Amino acid sequence: MLQFWGKRIVLVSVLATAVGSLASLFLWGLQEIEQIRKPIFLVGLPLIGLLFRLLAKPVSTKDLISSLQGSTSRTNVWSAPFILVSTWVSHLVGASVGREGTAVIMGGAIAETLSEKLTFTKEEKSIWLRAGMSAGFAAIFGTPWAGCFFGLEISRVGKIHWPAIFACGISAFAANYISVHVYGTNHVLYPIILTPLLSGVFWAKLICIGTFLGLLGLGYTRLESSIHAAFERLPVQSALKGIIGGVICLIFFQFSFAKESIGLGTAFLTRPFAENFSNEYFAWIKLVATTLSLGLGFKGGEATPLFLIGSHAASSLSNIIHLPHALLAGIGFVSLYAGLAKTPITGMCLGIELFGYEAWFCYLICTLLVLYISGSRGIFKSQTWASYFPKPPYE
Repeated sequence: MLQFWGKRIVLVSVLATAVGSLASLFLWGLQEIEQIRKPIFLVGLPLIGLLFRLLAKPVSTKDLISSLQGSTSRTNVWSAPFILVSTWVSHLVGASVGREGTAVIMGGAIAETLSEKLTFTKEEKSIWLRAGMSAGFAAIFGTPWAGCFFGLEISRVGKIHWPAIFACGISAFAANYISVHVYGTNHVLYPIILTPLLSGVFWAKLICIGTFLGLLGLGYTRLESSIHAAFERLPVQSALKGIIGGVICLIFFQFSFAKESIGLGTAFLTRPFAENFSNEYFAWIKLVATTLSLGLGFKGGEATPLFLIGSHAASSLSNIIHLPHALLAGIGFVSLYAGLAKTPITGMCLGIELFGYEAWFCYLICTLLVLYISGSRGIFKSQTWASYFPKPPYE
């Protein structure tokens, strides 16, 4: 019994320390990149596109989910530094990609390596892989509850993997603690969001918002998939495709309207919450920039771009739907990403941790609407659906 618990205490201690430390290092690097990046760095896009084509294909979140479903794992301990550096490089040259995918992959790779070393059973390896993914998500956003449920929900839509709740919970909270209290990581602070007086009109407006975000999510996934599929069909060598992809992104970012869509865009995360918000076009430009960057092969996550797209797009409806900018921005921020990730409880927890608890039902309802309206395939293509959970009739 002592050996049984000793192994697990060692694993969660090492996992939380490693993931919290790497997440802090990763966030520090992104901050430095935002400070030092110059417009001239954009000319590196074709070179980096070429390098990504020449190097071995890195582990993706799709691979981790497939591993949870029983496929042979591709992860190893070197997956973590590889994806960290490749994401840094993508941001350095201005690609419009996110960060959560990198953190989740780092957490998953470390957890899977440790569970292999400790000779756990296949079932327990799956539990700790979820825990590593939870730790990465929690540490990168400072949201331990959302991180916990991310690991529990991620592999099968509509099913929470309850056997992993203890491992996911303790890993998420511990990794976040290490990041915040040991390394002093500072996360973006958002306003507390309040809801107006509930009425039939408000519920109708909420359904309209969720429907709008669902259609936006459907457009996002279709555009990214179309760009990727069309690009892969080009009758040229893989290395040349990397150069062509970089040139396409470089040309796009030369337009004056696309300047704000370069890189991660954390400087604009709080903008749509202001009552004088008026930049209605940013969401659509960021959508094109992100689908281009990811569809053409640059490395990174999708959460932060989707936070920006969802919050800006929803906030721009304020004058039409007559609800506060902050409420709309919060709903869009949470629901577009969580709906496309097919993780509704994660979305609700994310909204509560970032914006307060009062509008929790808004986040949940709109996330569910995005989940269904955007189709059966979200940003994680290897997810499956629980048999008892209604599935949209189209991908």
